[in-house]
Amino acid sequence: MRTVLYPVHVRLRARMTEFAGFEMPVSYQGIIQEHRAVRTAAGLFDLSHMGEFELAGPQALDLLERALTNSAARLVLDGQAQYTLMCQEDGGTIDDLIVYRLEAQRYMLCVNAANIQADRERLLELNRGGANFRDISAETALIAIQGPAALRILQTVTTIELGSIRRFYVAKAAVAGIECLIARTGYTGEDGFELFTHVSAAAALFDAMLEAGRDQGLLPCGLGARDTLRMEAGLPLYGHELDRQTTPLEAGLGAFVRFGREFAGSKALADEQASGLRKRLIGIRTVDRRSIARQGYELIRNGVRVGVVTSGSFAPSFDRPLAMAYVTDAGISPGEMVEVVIRGRRVAAEVVALPFYRRSR
Repeated sequence: MRTVLYPVHVRLRARMTEFAGFEMPVSYQGIIQEHRAVRTAAGLFDLSHMGEFELAGPQALDLLERALTNSAARLVLDGQAQYTLMCQEDGGTIDDLIVYRLEAQRYMLCVNAANIQADRERLLELNRGGANFRDISAETALIAIQGPAALRILQTVTTIELGSIRRFYVAKAAVAGIECLIARTGYTGEDGFELFTHVSAAAALFDAMLEAGRDQGLLPCGLGARDTLRMEAGLPLYGHELDRQTTPLEAGLGAFVRFGREFAGSKALADEQASGLRKRLIGIRTVDRRSIARQGYELIRNGVRVGVVTSGSFAPSFDRPLAMAYVTDAGISPGEMVEVVIRGRRVAAEVVALPFYRRSR
């Protein structure tokens, strides 16, 4: 499959790859250059492969409360949003997503591309009260502008005062004359905005944003930079840090699990919280700056296998390799040493706290 922006990526000579069933840009000018543009100025991303659902009606909130770990009842104002997760009954993660309250009794969910079908099926299964459900993925495009210059660039092409949109809020406004939902959300560790619009306007919006940021360091960015940015920020990626064998608590996402209410997986998660975690997520950095610990590589401590790498890459902001990993040894803490098995060779690595990167405010 291809997003509606595929012809734009070809025109910009992007290097393409398959991701979650979509042909997506890995990079345009280079992953490191694009990564650093987001950290110092701004980057523009095509996220139109993501899925969007709309829930409406008197039973919409009941469905969200039944299906998700965070409590959508806490979204008391139109325009509020929250990060949340959808779990199996055993606590394993089906997906992580964002819920936007557009108005009373009307919500939009933004879900991972690889999980659109699974999420749809799970929500319909739990929709016993008859909430109005619509999968609007095919008609919705999503473009993100991220980085310290994102607000300044976007402000030149919209009349809404962007400073009035707080983090994890969304507002309806025109951008370059195109109707959008402007969400102050992102997946890079930087401030920024995600623009939802109709697919028919996506190419014009992408081009307008590129033009607005041309003289301010804005670059089009691919999935390569998106991955290194989110990893530096310690943000989980489904299929890496999250899957059906991993609970939100193990992923360090307990802040987004609201107990004291019944939801899918609530009993299993409460039992896990009481009995202790089977594994937990840590950060590591290899002592050898040329050795990258990649997904699936084993961690060894005192000759015993204690974990496995979930994400690892060269981290441009730190000019060295970094990785995230799950460990089963509860005694492993920041400052301690482990070994990573890289192509049959054991490489020393230091355990470090997550996230690796926090933006200056």
